[in-house]
Order: sequence, then C-alpha cells, then structure tokens
Amino acid sequence: MFRKFITKTMRLSDIFKKIEKQVEQQPKVKEIKEEVLQIKEKTVQQETEQKPILSAEEVYSYCIFSIKSLFKELNSNKINISTSQILDSVKKIVENISKNADELILYASYTTVDSYIYSHSVNTAIYTAFVASDLNFSSSDLEEITLCALLHDIGMARILNIISKSEKITQEEYEEVKKHPEYTKIELSKINLPRSLKELLEKVILQIHERIDGSGYPHGTSGERIDFYSKIIAIADVYEAMTHPRPWKERIIPYEAITSIVKQADKFDYSIAKVFVDKFSLFPPGSYVKLNTGEITRVVGVNRGSPLRPKVKIILTSENKPAKENQIINLLENTKIYILEPIDETKLDIKDKRLLLQIRAQRWWVKET
Repeated sequence: MFRKFITKTMRLSDIFKKIEKQVEQQPKVKEIKEEVLQIKEKTVQQETEQKPILSAEEVYSYCIFSIKSLFKELNSNKINISTSQILDSVKKIVENISKNADELILYASYTTVDSYIYSHSVNTAIYTAFVASDLNFSSSDLEEITLCALLHDIGMARILNIISKSEKITQEEYEEVKKHPEYTKIELSKINLPRSLKELLEKVILQIHERIDGSGYPHGTSGERIDFYSKIIAIADVYEAMTHPRPWKERIIPYEAITSIVKQADKFDYSIAKVFVDKFSLFPPGSYVKLNTGEITRVVGVNRGSPLRPKVKIILTSENKPAKENQIINLLENTKIYILEPIDETKLDIKDKRLLLQIRAQRWWVKET
C-alpha cells in the first residue's frame, strides 16, 4: 500500500486532530471538546467542497506529462528520481474512474504521436483501474495495481531505439524487446520508492507478459504461479496494444480486439477475462457502430449486462452528413434501435473534410503538456 508514503502538507483538519487530542487529555472539558469537533467537521466539509474535480481531459493530460517526464529522467541515467507526479497520477486515475469512468475510458482511445509508449502506459493503467474497480479492491489496493500498470513498461526505456522504429522489427530485435520486463529492476533502482513497493512492482511487472498456458515470456510461467495483479494488467495491456497503432503495425477495431480476447481465453485468467468483457462490452467506449436506422455512431458508454446495447453518440446521419446536434442515444432505452455492425471509422467515406479531420484527430493525443 503506497498511499502512506506520499507526503502531504498538513491541512486544517489535521491541526484540529492535534487540538482534539490535547483537549481530551484535560479533565472535564466536554464543552470545549464538542466545540472543537463541530469546527473540525465543518472544516473537513469545506475542504471537500473546495477540492477541485479535474476533468477527464485534465487527468489524461497530467498523466501523459508525468510518464513522459519519468522516461526522460530514466534515459538521463539520473538516480533517486522523484515519483510524486507518478503517484499523484495514480490517485487521479483512480478518483476519476470512480466518478467519471466513461469519459476517461474515451480518452484512453488516444495514442501519443512522439512515442506510443507514453499513451500505452497511461491507457493500460486506466483500463486496469476500470476492470479492477469491479473486483472488490480496497482503494489502496486499487492504487497499487494502477501504479503497477502505469510503470509496467519502464523497462522499455533501455530499448527505445528499437520500439521507436517506423519499420517492422527483426526477430533479433523482438527477442531484445521480450527482455524488457527483466530490465524493469534496473530502471526501478533509479526511482525513489520504498523497497517493499519496488519488490512488488518487480514481481508484478515481470509476469505481465506471462500466460496461463505457459506460452508467455520471459520465463514461460503458467497457471496459479502468475501474480493476480499481473493477470489483470495482462488483459488490459493486450487490449490496449491491439486497439492502438504502432509504428510498425496498424490497430484493429475494439470489437475485433474483444472477440480476440474471448477466443484466447485459455491464455488469460478466465474469471478476469469475463469481468473485462463484461465491463467493456462487445462494443467498448470509443468504438464506432452502424445502427439499423443507417446512422453512424460512436460508443460513449456501456450498459452493464447488455453488451449489445451501449450508449452512442450520432456522428453521421443516414444521409452520410455530419450530425448537427450532440445527440446521445441509450440503446437500452430505445429498443427499436439496434446495432447492425461495428465500423472502422478510418475507412468511412466521409465527404465533410472538417468531420474527417475530427475523426482522424480522435486517434492522436497532440495536446501540449
């Protein structure tokens, strides 16, 4: 549990705790104690009300900035690197998942243009928190597994020259890439984290690419010998990789990625895969679908238990024209409307240049951070 390692500035509520303790040590001062408790309760309430609620865009932007900064410092061979921004990113992801999951999941559709590794790290952490939030984790455990997911590819810092290539990597280079989980220990040695937390990170990250049937790497570990956190992150990692472009390969649409995970269920923990598919549905947020009305829509939310009836936003009318209004349809409430088929939005015949640019831009995160 790493939350206890984060140093916080003492708030007014903390000060009142000290005052309350001092009052309790004095004989027969019940009235004063009650007054202190009233002031304390009011202060905590004010602090909660004043705490800014960050938007999904602000959270995503901050996380991308944090992971970019970390990779930059790892590449500079610094030691004792601060993790304050990374730990803060984890807290922001967990808080936003609990309050605004659909919107944050939509932001995880992005890929960073300078290097996919930044968005991949953040997206995998978001997907992990999204799934783990359904597994009865405590808040501290949820932060812990999200941290593991956010840092799961820091071993890549040692082979950025390979993963940044625009052409397909060679078999020899792929064998080097497969060593990146083992490089994690070297990179973690540069980071300022408690030893117990580093040991957990090493253990979890080393096994994320292992598979239940023993077909994974780096050691071919199988079955129950694979850490539970690793099993969850493994599915999030695979789904992210399949649905986002890489310099050497194109992505596949989310529907195809979900069906692929279902077909490969013997490689993953079945119970976790079931939760993953249930949370994302057959048409995950960010995917495009065609309705029986002829309209092209983007999935913006999932209805649990109804994988074929998500919430969608109309993008193109049945006349192949841009939708003029921000119209959201909840297919669970509109039973006469249903999905005909999943759509690859990059292959749509869109005449409107502005809409075409908007759809293309939704794949790339280019905001200055």
